[in-house]
Amino acid sequence: MNHRRLFAASIAVAAIVMAACAPTTSTGGTDAGAALQAPCVQTPPPTVAVVDFENTTGQYGTTVVGVEDAASARLITLLKESGCYVVVERSELLTIMQQQGLESMDPVSLAKAAGAGYVVTGTVTRATIAAPGASLFGVSVGETRAQVEVDVRATDIITGEVVVSMTGAGSASSPNIAVSRIPQLGTISYDDPTVGPLLADAAQSAVTEVVAALRGAF
Repeated sequence: MNHRRLFAASIAVAAIVMAACAPTTSTGGTDAGAALQAPCVQTPPPTVAVVDFENTTGQYGTTVVGVEDAASARLITLLKESGCYVVVERSELLTIMQQQGLESMDPVSLAKAAGAGYVVTGTVTRATIAAPGASLFGVSVGETRAQVEVDVRATDIITGEVVVSMTGAGSASSPNIAVSRIPQLGTISYDDPTVGPLLADAAQSAVTEVVAALRGAF
């Protein structure tokens, strides 16, 4: 009888561990997916300048270096792939500043100089990693979760109106990341091979929400 109980308990533990080891998943709204497939709002496509995003992730304890560049690059890619915009990228904006002998310009003036009708600015405000919260027979149970939040504004250059102002939030999880490799404080690179893919999935979900809002506005 004791052997049977021990066998049953072993099966239960194995089932829990196997459930915890499900493949990495990321979250994203179905509404966002539908918006990305919607027809273009304007014809001909408006010209949009995307300014470098800022990074304030350090307010949560760990600064994720490079996540702002990845987020803005993903946003540009989605805008281009939609076929609904003419996108002025960072290299073109830098060229304009160099031509004018300036080290910096405010985003609206910079976009206007580039001939854009809209300017998109943004800040990655959160990029965090939470470790699994439980251990069973020495095995971590639960998911290691990444969260990324991106605050974005889109401004109409002609009217000065902020046509989109929102926070895109994304998360992704995996049970297969060693707790000892997760930084708690300090700095980590977005390209870190351990947690980088998890952050990338979360950032993509956050940016997808933002692009869906842009697609619905202009």
